Amino acid sequence: MNHSILIENQKKRRDIPLWMLVCFSMFSFWQMGFIFYFLEPSSAIDGKIPLPINIDYGTTLTAVCYILGILTMVFLPKIIVWTQRIATGVALISAVAFFLPLPDDILRFNIYLQIFCCCLMISFETFLVVNYFSEKSSIKYLTFGYGIAVFLIALIQNEVVAIPFSTFRFLMVGALVLLFIFFLCMPAGSEHLPQFVKKSDGLIAPKKMMWGAYLIAFIAALMGVGGPAVVGKVEHGVSIMYLVVALSCFTMYFLHKKANVHPFRMAPLFVGLGGFGFLVMLVSAYVPALSYVACILIGFGMTVCMLAPLYGVPIMKAYPSRYVASAIIGLAITAVLIHAVIAEMFLGAPIALYIFYAVIMAVLVFVFTQVEPFLIFALRRRISDDTVPVAEEDAKKAPIVETEVKPEPVSVTAEKDASDDPLLKLSPKKREVAQLICLGYTNKDIATTLYLSEHTVKGYVKDIYITLDVHSRMELAVLVNNYRLSNKK
Repeated sequence: MNHSILIENQKKRRDIPLWMLVCFSMFSFWQMGFIFYFLEPSSAIDGKIPLPINIDYGTTLTAVCYILGILTMVFLPKIIVWTQRIATGVALISAVAFFLPLPDDILRFNIYLQIFCCCLMISFETFLVVNYFSEKSSIKYLTFGYGIAVFLIALIQNEVVAIPFSTFRFLMVGALVLLFIFFLCMPAGSEHLPQFVKKSDGLIAPKKMMWGAYLIAFIAALMGVGGPAVVGKVEHGVSIMYLVVALSCFTMYFLHKKANVHPFRMAPLFVGLGGFGFLVMLVSAYVPALSYVACILIGFGMTVCMLAPLYGVPIMKAYPSRYVASAIIGLAITAVLIHAVIAEMFLGAPIALYIFYAVIMAVLVFVFTQVEPFLIFALRRRISDDTVPVAEEDAKKAPIVETEVKPEPVSVTAEKDASDDPLLKLSPKKREVAQLICLGYTNKDIATTLYLSEHTVKGYVKDIYITLDVHSRMELAVLVNNYRLSNKK
């Protein structure tokens, strides 16, 4: 399926140097640090906001910024890098202004300005990862980069090391300087954007992978809000959780770098530990000492919740829609609203809340195991993989609609390498069908994509199962992924 859009977009994806990714990760540190000092009084020293200012419209401004960010991603994606440069510059000037003895009204305006820049750029962070970064860069950023950022976030809880606001101002300015450097190094302009698919392009969405990834992103966002809310009831619980998240991020990075273990392979285990953590938190009502164990376990689960932008990368590689990043942000906003309703429903019944979250984590594990093979195949797939060796006379044939399965000769290359690559045990046409199966396509969509009848596709699928000794689409994807991961393809 060498579609011209996919080929062009593959060339545009950028490998970002690690130092730039570390600079970009300062966004999360700045964002979370600002929230803890201005929007969450309980996180500041002595439970007090460090400035004598009341924030009356912070929630409203946050919602407006999210909506503005989504609209910009959909309708004006070409201005996003420039917007981030401007927003970071404004935020940097605003941060420097905190060193000045400002009147209360100007100080309040300055805080609102920080909220505006911070919340507007939250959406754009996902946009860059989904649309600009290569797979390797997105994994490095969401593991090693996030590891550094989350470690710093754990420190500014003022539970590990006391960091007064006078010191935090320097940290905020430093983070924004590094972030500004990153955006200056990022290319701006529409020519660097991916080409978004249109109906007339004839490219069909891999529905199973696509909706599965969105469901994972939604549940992860829900738990990403619920986890900190639960551990926040334990003394030092938030710091413990974020320290574990940082450790888990570094672990994912080094396992991926040294052992070629994809983060999606580790995700079900980490989510399972997080779900068990909510059950331990339930038991801690009777054995208080277990509350710290629960915070550690929940921290593992929160690591997977922070990978949300990575769930959009495989969708964009298979079906580059302009709505992918905005959909992930929209789901995150929805999750926050639903969490608020859930927290209100279970107000005064924490045990029921812990059970609810444990069940949700179990659902996330199940969904992840069902979708993970398709996500990994899409991430690791190179567009050139679809260029299979075929006879010269076959390459000249135009696509035709077939009505029955006909025997196809296996190429010489396939006979030579059949013992290694599972796909090379198949004839060229069946190989194409198998690749689309591994991307999460339905039989109907495969038939439309390859100009075949659905009856023919069903016959090919049956033959593929027999040849490769698999019994389901997921087994086929797992088989192919295992070979490619073991051979680093």
